[in-house]
Amino acid sequence: MNIKSSWLNLPVEDLVASETFYSEIGFTIKRNEAVLDKMRGIETLDNKIIMLIERNQFEKVAQVSNIESNGTLISISVSEPEEVNRLLEQVEASGGQVLQSGTKHEGYYGGLFKDIDGHLFNIIVM
Repeated sequence: MNIKSSWLNLPVEDLVASETFYSEIGFTIKRNEAVLDKMRGIETLDNKIIMLIERNQFEKVAQVSNIESNGTLISISVSEPEEVNRLLEQVEASGGQVLQSGTKHEGYYGGLFKDIDGHLFNIIVM
C-alpha cells in the first residue's frame, strides 16, 4: 500500500476556543467554509494538518460515543531550545497546561504540555 497522506483528528469541546488557543500559540488555522461549524485545521511548518473536530461531529464520524482522551502523545519537532521555551510560555498564557518546562534530556531538549482539551504534546529539539 502506498499511503498518500495522513493527519491527526482531535476531538474538541469548544471549536472557537480551540481555534483561538492554537492561533495564540503560533499555528496557522485552515478553514473550510463548508464545515466551519464542525472543524478547523491547524497547519504545522512541514505542511501537515491536525484537524480539530467538534466533539459531537467527531463521535458521529468515528461512530463512537462519550469519547475521552485516548492517551496519545503528539510530538512536534522545532529547531531551537528557545522555540520550545517560547511555545511553552504561549501555551500557558493561552490557557494550556505546561507539564514539563524545557529540559535537556539524553540526546534532546524538550517540554510537555496539555492543550485546553487535555491532548498531550511533546515539543522537542533533536
